[in-house]
Amino acid sequence: MSISADKQYDTLTEAERSFVDGVARHYHEAHGVTWEKGRVMAWMIISDPIEQTLPQISAAVDATVDQIEQLIEQLVLAGLYQRIEAPGAETRYRLVDDGYPKAVSDTFASWPEYRRIFQYGLEALADASDERRRRIAEIEELFGYIVGDLADMSKRWDEYSQNVSA
Repeated sequence: MSISADKQYDTLTEAERSFVDGVARHYHEAHGVTWEKGRVMAWMIISDPIEQTLPQISAAVDATVDQIEQLIEQLVLAGLYQRIEAPGAETRYRLVDDGYPKAVSDTFASWPEYRRIFQYGLEALADASDERRRRIAEIEELFGYIVGDLADMSKRWDEYSQNVSA
């Protein structure tokens, strides 16, 4: 079934709404993201046509352009969405084909540096109260624990994705 460019939220199929709302629920409950923004995240994964204008996106997710415009721009900056501009045409957006795997990989790749910052924080606050140092130490310990597994996990993902696409 092809979804028209004028798709409205209330004309999504039951399965499409279930998917869109399931993703929105996750982002809302896990990250405090508004329902509208969570729906954008899901809609852009399944939108047809793949390129959508802001009014098309907002109609499909039952939101106003004002409610989602900042999110769209943030996702463009994060490399998840691509802005498509053509002379005389309204700006369109699309999900970058490998955007999610790359964004997750980039996030994980930054965690060792984040841990180093907290290690420095422990040094910088060497003479601080135990309470202040405890808060830093908990975060540093968390990232220390996680960072150890990230390199192996990223390597396994790269190998898997290369084998699947081969």
